[in-house]
Amino acid sequence: MNQPQREALFDILSLSIYADAHISLTEDRLLESAFVAEGWDSEYPKSLFIEESLARAREAAESDDAMFDYINEKAQAFTTKTAQKEVLGVVKNILKSDGETHEENEFYNLLVQALPKTGK
Repeated sequence: MNQPQREALFDILSLSIYADAHISLTEDRLLESAFVAEGWDSEYPKSLFIEESLARAREAAESDDAMFDYINEKAQAFTTKTAQKEVLGVVKNILKSDGETHEENEFYNLLVQALPKTGK
């Protein structure tokens, strides 16, 4: 993944943990692991980006329309089937880590719609 894709993925992951209005310790640990696994290739400090990403996610989670728009905006960074499948896999792992809720399933379905090349 290139850096703009990493940033978009991190923004999607940040939003995903707000999908059910409950942030579990498991989700938090997996989110941190995803940040580490994907790496960071920017002069901009990762810790500051994460802080800002969580703030953007909290704001986007305030309404269904804002969440939908945010997901679609971030999904545009993933133009290949491979990248889209990777995003869905990482998000699904985090969502199912503490048991999936109806709200998390809705979030995931919105993400699937925003990533049309996956064929799901």
